[in-house]
Amino acid sequence: MVMLVAEILKSAGEIPDPYVKAVTYAKIGEELARKSHPLYKQAFLKAFESLASIDDPFGMLKALLSIGVSMGRVRIKAYRRVFVRVLSESRSLAPPQRDELLKTASLALLGLGDIGEAISFAVEIGDDVLRQTTLVSIVRGISRSLEVNPIKTAYRLRKMKLALEYITDEPYRSKALFELSKAFVTLGSYSGAFSAIRDMGSREWAKQAFKELAFSLSELGVVENYVDSFTALAEELSQKFDENLALEVATVLALAGRGSLAAQMLRKFGDESLFEAVALDVLDKNPSALPEFLGALNAEEALLVGRALMNRILEEPTPDKRGIVNTIARFVRLEEVWTKVARFYVLIGDVESARRIGLSLQNQKLRSLVMADVAHHYLKLGEVEKAIDTALEVREGRFASLLMSEILVKALNKELEGLRNGKARITQEKAGEQD
Repeated sequence: MVMLVAEILKSAGEIPDPYVKAVTYAKIGEELARKSHPLYKQAFLKAFESLASIDDPFGMLKALLSIGVSMGRVRIKAYRRVFVRVLSESRSLAPPQRDELLKTASLALLGLGDIGEAISFAVEIGDDVLRQTTLVSIVRGISRSLEVNPIKTAYRLRKMKLALEYITDEPYRSKALFELSKAFVTLGSYSGAFSAIRDMGSREWAKQAFKELAFSLSELGVVENYVDSFTALAEELSQKFDENLALEVATVLALAGRGSLAAQMLRKFGDESLFEAVALDVLDKNPSALPEFLGALNAEEALLVGRALMNRILEEPTPDKRGIVNTIARFVRLEEVWTKVARFYVLIGDVESARRIGLSLQNQKLRSLVMADVAHHYLKLGEVEKAIDTALEVREGRFASLLMSEILVKALNKELEGLRNGKARITQEKAGEQD
């Protein structure tokens, strides 16, 4: 095994490109160090020796950085000195090259867990946009790597806030605050999440963070405890951005089972379309909260909401949605919505339930639509008598006549087709006997 490794090291020395040679030696050293192989030091030494052959200062520092990263991954303490050297010698580079190198070094340090050093490298970046986007990436990385250990958590939060001090422009600052708010939710510090959103200066990011927080607390089952906080935050953001956040607040209230309060807020702003939007959001995220919301609506609102909910459900009607449909039918006692409910039952194959709904409808046109749908389905099932009986229940004379005519003609066609098939079989049998 020792001979094989030695041969690999020797072969790496034959690589003509000095940059590739240095990086290759570093990667070999990293792998050997992971296996505690004694030749790992020699591999890293050769990596450093290869740097002398790189004529381009930028390329040399990129290779040096790669060596430092490989050393850091296997926790060789000297890797920090490598990064310090990169920082020092990069000052001789042109600004674009130095900025690119510093960004790479900063994110590499973040990956190695050296958050403080990562921030130090990032703030050295000269380009404002690149500096702030790099710092946002650092904040995002910290947010996603928070640990349960309270000491480490406190340290990482401090570093997130430190990075935020250097992010002054929008939308970068709001992006970083968004990551901070998510970190607070992860830690269970919901008041901190509200505070982070309150400090945002970007309308779009504030709205997105608001919705994300509402959804997260709903998923955690604690959203009802923070209704007042959401309402206050929505009012602040509405004033700051001169934009109505009634939809966001009403959705939070509805998801929390506070349907009456949600309806009151929507009426206050007078936009009927918001009722539909809230209902559809509740349908997607927490259908169990629908009864409270539906029960708070007047007839006009219920028609809008019931129609929107059933249209969404009819896009993908499945038997498992029966409970939700029954809830809608129970709370929205309007025949137009019941017509859609009947259509749902036809589509899932429960024709009898659809027929019962059709028989209860007083509006002749709606009754005719439902009973025609049911009759057609009976006909597809080959139940001609039931199809005819259903057609006779249609109250609208001309519609009933046309429906009956259609059913009889289709029944006749099926009967004749059956006779033709029977005669064809008999003819084939006779031909077979003659043979």
